[in-house]
Amino acid sequence: MVITKKSRSRLLQLCNCLLSGVLVLLGFSSCTREGSEEYGMPYAKYEIKGKVTNEQKETIPKAQVIVKQLDSSGKSFYRADTLNVNGSGEYQYLTEGFTESYRVIAEEPSGVYKADSTDVKMEPKGGSGWYVGSDSKEVDFELKKN
Repeated sequence: MVITKKSRSRLLQLCNCLLSGVLVLLGFSSCTREGSEEYGMPYAKYEIKGKVTNEQKETIPKAQVIVKQLDSSGKSFYRADTLNVNGSGEYQYLTEGFTESYRVIAEEPSGVYKADSTDVKMEPKGGSGWYVGSDSKEVDFELKKN
């Protein structure tokens, strides 16, 4: 029996379709709500907010806040988001996910002020199932001149 390219291709397509169908059926069976079986991963809602000022409690124009999501070791980060402060020097970071550790950095891009940072550990409460709850932290910065 000689297998041609065309028949080999059809055989592979048939196998892919059968395997895909089996995976779909297995995936749906894991979504049942009986007992403690759930399909997904834990997540929470987080808010980090605060104010960036100088030593005289004045707003710093064009100040930025960088929020880095840290891994469990606290050394490397998954991603970073940059926020600009508003006219009152305030910022607000809202996110949903599974990361509980963040490094928050306040800086002034022109270099007039020294950057400052702090690590924040979120402790979500009030959830059920995969939703583990929410937490909000306030982090204020007072930047000093270089």
